Amino acid sequence: MDSTTFMQSFHVSPTSETPLYEQLLSHLRLLIQTGQLQPGDRLIPENELCSLLGISRTTVRQAMDQLVTDGLIVRHKGRGSFVASPKMKRPIHYLYNFTENIRKLGAVPSSLVLSATVEQADTGLAEELQLPQANLQVFHLVRIRCANESPVLLEDTYIPYYLCPGIEAVDFSCHSLYQTLEDTYQLKLYHATETIEAILMGNADATKLDCTPDIPGYRIVRRSQLESGHPFEYTSSITNAQRCLFQLELYKNSAPGKPGLNFHRQVTL
Repeated sequence: MDSTTFMQSFHVSPTSETPLYEQLLSHLRLLIQTGQLQPGDRLIPENELCSLLGISRTTVRQAMDQLVTDGLIVRHKGRGSFVASPKMKRPIHYLYNFTENIRKLGAVPSSLVLSATVEQADTGLAEELQLPQANLQVFHLVRIRCANESPVLLEDTYIPYYLCPGIEAVDFSCHSLYQTLEDTYQLKLYHATETIEAILMGNADATKLDCTPDIPGYRIVRRSQLESGHPFEYTSSITNAQRCLFQLELYKNSAPGKPGLNFHRQVTL
């Protein structure tokens, strides 16, 4: 939306009891929620809004900060503020699939492969994956998972190489990892444990996910097993908290026809 169209639809009221920042906030939120501003649209720069509306930078920044907090816009350093794509919802009561989840949001999933290599596992990783001493090699896949070409998740995966020899030749920018493991190597994920930890985004991760450092994020560690109980995956993922929310369904005493759910909240002092 250009400045002329914006000014035709909105005027601040200095005499109103509603604070100026709330007036601007409400109008921008309405434009986004009604689809007049679409995901990916660039907002009018803050300094230009100050000049157009005759209000202070502090007032404009307060409104924009709230839109960021609400997940309605995202800031990209050096580029400006943009309408955010819908938040990625991660149900945590069943095994999660990134591609299916993004499609359900009406977005197009894609992956950018940063590396796909065969490496020697260190002691800690060998213990995680219960690797035999004679087979310490792992397939190491690092990807940025995207929605509508916008980075959402930085994913770092390790799989015992003796379970999937030759897998490094597969192009995982256009192939599903789990589908490849199932179809080519007859390895089917049966059970997984995920640990979700609140973090502040570091510089390197923020650069890869095209966001500002030191904003809230999540580190998600997944340990997956085959039906035999044998570990076959260790994945550590980083996501911007503004782009992702977690959804948990709870049933009292396992309601009839509903699966029981063990949910543990761990607090570290």
